[in-house]
Amino acid sequence: MTVCPRCGTTIDDFRRTGLLGCAECYRVFREEILLTLRRVQGNHTRHEGGIPAASEEKYSFMLERQHLKEEIERAMREGRYAEAEELQQRLKESNRTRRREEQS
Repeated sequence: MTVCPRCGTTIDDFRRTGLLGCAECYRVFREEILLTLRRVQGNHTRHEGGIPAASEEKYSFMLERQHLKEEIERAMREGRYAEAEELQQRLKESNRTRRREEQS
């Protein structure tokens, strides 16, 4: 029987509840998950949806923040400290702007 080594969820647990116990389950039960998706959605096993119009601005902001954080980490790892500081300032300003917009 297939068991997730991280959380102990079994394939039977997944079949019974449709729930996974942790992120590792997605790798361990990949084939079963794909079979279930195909049964439910046909051959559409890849997400092709969009962002709800009401959430698009918030989603864009979250993506921008994530991108800046990744760039800061990369710059720090590569010893580009001045660039990392500039990126950090951009992130702070972006956060301040977002808070002002939310308060308006």
